[in-house]
Amino acid sequence: MKYKEFVDWCNQRACDGCWSSATAIYCIGVCSTINSYRFWKREKIWKDKYEEKIVRDVVEVINEKRREMGYC
Repeated sequence: MKYKEFVDWCNQRACDGCWSSATAIYCIGVCSTINSYRFWKREKIWKDKYEEKIVRDVVEVINEKRREMGYC
């Protein structure tokens, strides 16, 4: 998942309400941290420091819950 895809995923979850406020705050914090870097460095920072953990612990978990609830 690229950083831009993660941002789009976050925006979709904000619209459909399929995440907790703690998860929303966490994702907003990650986006704020990455956005503090120059735009040409963001994808590398995302890949090196955040992608693996966030996709595994946040994105996949929420997507699985959405499938179980029949949202997908």
